Amino acid sequence: MDELDRIRWENIVDAAVAVTSDLDLDSLLRRIIDQARELTGARYAALGVLGRDSDDELVEFLVEGIDPDTAESIGRLPRGHGVLGVVLRDGCPLRLEDVASHPDSVGFPPNHPPMGAFLGVPVRVNGVVFGDLYLTEKTGGFTADDERLVTGLAAVAGTAISNARLFDELASTRAELTRLAVIEDRNRIARDLHDLVIGRLFAAGLAVDRVARHVPEPWAERASQAVDDVDRAIADLRGAIFALGSDPATDGARLVRMLKATAAPLGFAPTIEVQGDLAVLDIGLRSDVHAVMNEALANVIRHAHASKVDLCLDVEPDRVVASVTDDGIGMGDHVPASGLANLQERARRAGGTLTIEPGPEGVGTRLVWSVPVGNGVQTGAASVG
Repeated sequence: MDELDRIRWENIVDAAVAVTSDLDLDSLLRRIIDQARELTGARYAALGVLGRDSDDELVEFLVEGIDPDTAESIGRLPRGHGVLGVVLRDGCPLRLEDVASHPDSVGFPPNHPPMGAFLGVPVRVNGVVFGDLYLTEKTGGFTADDERLVTGLAAVAGTAISNARLFDELASTRAELTRLAVIEDRNRIARDLHDLVIGRLFAAGLAVDRVARHVPEPWAERASQAVDDVDRAIADLRGAIFALGSDPATDGARLVRMLKATAAPLGFAPTIEVQGDLAVLDIGLRSDVHAVMNEALANVIRHAHASKVDLCLDVEPDRVVASVTDDGIGMGDHVPASGLANLQERARRAGGTLTIEPGPEGVGTRLVWSVPVGNGVQTGAASVG
């Protein structure tokens, strides 16, 4: 792998990790635009975003490479017509040696800099087009490798836009639910988040995991770290969903259902046992319990190669203990601190402990998360929106 390929892999992994970071959407999209322009050698790059209720009208247009004075003199930004409209309408990449040669080209407004070579790719997720990412003015024109690279970055942008809109909708709906206090609608939102957002994050994690198996070090390690970050984001989101639709009377049954859903990639059903009454736990601790068991199970799925997994939650009068035991390959002397940092932090924040040890008869691994109940320590509920 030559230096350029290594740089490209590094930027793609960085973009995937950034989706699960705290960057605001505008900053993330501008990072993606900059990466596309830098890695292809294009002079100009832009990303257009379609309106929520419009099939052909761009409501946002982010540009890199044109100075502010020139942008102001151009005036009204593109709205998705001409060649841009072709990419939006067909949903396919488009490469041109000269953009003006395309039959749908409508030309440029006054004061617009000249542009020749053109590469445009749709920004979409699961077949839904959110906009387009396009680049112009590359000496020698754009290549098939450029197209593949920009298509990958556009997929990251599509996931970011899609997730941001889902979270915006959640925030708006939660405000309305607070006013109306309609518990059924809260449960519906939780189901939508679980089915849509978590499914997309899980698919993205699997895709990056597959990439990690076919690239050399250190990029394979970077990609593996990105998968771990996605796993932790899923665990936190599931904890937030658990809190969003929380009903103490049914939390035990809901926890079992969610863990069964998480365990699907194992290929077999784990043993799940819940003892005690979750209703004695405050909402923050119930959220933590769910996130911890879900993330511990996700670690087993990714690393243990197990044929048996036992999950146990024991709610005692003064303590709650969550344990996950597998018969997999074990950790040996290597404990992946990065993958367990979130579990350790949740235990520390609640005044508890996290221990990892060999499983029964030295086979596999046993993880035990134990925190006190009713000790006055403020536990942290995950939040969405």
